Amino acid sequence: MSQVFGTPRRPAYAVTRTDRLGRPISLDRRGPESNSVLFTGAPGMGKSLELDRAQDLARRSGWIAIRVDASPREPLENRFVRAVSEDLGGLRKRHGYFALRKLKKTLRDLTQRSRGQQNGAELRFGVAPVQAVVKKQWDAPGKDGVSSTLNQLADDLGELGGKKRQPVMLMVDNLDVATERDLAALTELSAHLERKGQPVYLVGAGGELAATRLMAASGGMSGIATGVTGRFDVRECGALTPDELRPSVTEPLRRAGIPYQPAAVENLLKAANGNPSRLRELAETALRFAQPPYGVGVEVAKHATAQVNAQSRVFYQAAWNACSVAEKELLAKVAVRGPRGLAMPSETQAAGPGKWQEVDAARHGLVARGMLRDSPSGERVSLADPGLEEWVQTRVGQSAAHAGIALAGTPAPAVTQADPRGGGKHVRGPAASTRQVGNTTFRING
Repeated sequence: MSQVFGTPRRPAYAVTRTDRLGRPISLDRRGPESNSVLFTGAPGMGKSLELDRAQDLARRSGWIAIRVDASPREPLENRFVRAVSEDLGGLRKRHGYFALRKLKKTLRDLTQRSRGQQNGAELRFGVAPVQAVVKKQWDAPGKDGVSSTLNQLADDLGELGGKKRQPVMLMVDNLDVATERDLAALTELSAHLERKGQPVYLVGAGGELAATRLMAASGGMSGIATGVTGRFDVRECGALTPDELRPSVTEPLRRAGIPYQPAAVENLLKAANGNPSRLRELAETALRFAQPPYGVGVEVAKHATAQVNAQSRVFYQAAWNACSVAEKELLAKVAVRGPRGLAMPSETQAAGPGKWQEVDAARHGLVARGMLRDSPSGERVSLADPGLEEWVQTRVGQSAAHAGIALAGTPAPAVTQADPRGGGKHVRGPAASTRQVGNTTFRING
């Protein structure tokens, strides 16, 4: 990895993101408007970087900041208890031994309670010394669950920070993999923080559907779904404009004394399509191909783009394989229309009764995974990654891609998976299904 551009979590040039009103979204540039903040966006758009910036602000200011990653295998309360326990040394240095007595007692109680919240049963078959043993464990029911644990920790940390009139941040990254139980607990914690009025802030980061999942989980378990979106200060990490992204390439090159052609930078920006992670990969690849004293020229930028797209083919194939038939169909239809994208209102209307829900679900699933991108109006979708667009176009047939859609009566392009036996053949058989897309027929293999 080139040190010219820094690292993904420590970029050489930090882009200042703004919302639709022109206000910075970073917490180190604009404070929270409520006790709960949620950063949302597609993969690679910089949500974790926003948490990093908030965490750095807390470190510089001497504030309490506890950060964990959500996990589908371990409850959030366990992760928070462990994170606070690991930070006790630092808290003791800043607040003193006696100030931590209540917090330490809470951690002990919570640790013992989490161990005691497991029920179990054991069955033995046979006669000693030869016996078969079957064991089963499950969570014990009760009101002292994840929400009460998080609320209690938040109160103790808020009391600790309040003695020095300092805010506290409880940070949760990777909400996309959080369980419904953990999401419901976070909505309850959000409501609890609002009621308490202490300077304790919940800061989360998740994908495009994070707010929707929080609302759904809240409605299913806590009954407060209607207040979720109003309580969270939602800050979107959307696609960046070329003007916003351009300095992240030109400034590091200028500081390093590496010459570049403005047209080459524009080529990289077009290939990145607003995604800062993809732009970094493109720029670093271009730097490897740059020949002194010429630096980064147009041909170097084009070669770097082709190289990154070629290296990404295995990921494109894996993403395609993970798609449902409806998602593959929608991807194909969007890809053949190129950068202008596909109008979704007419698409769902054309699907007809009983089918539009499938199209809508495919759209939301692809947007959530960062494969499709909504237009600002929300009425059109396009491929988020130009490399993926090119890859899908190749699958459905270049003639269809160049024409936007195939003309009536033209041969149907095949959307197929490569035959595992090799030879570049396509899979044919009962696993394949044929679908009509407008006047174009796509053959989709599962």
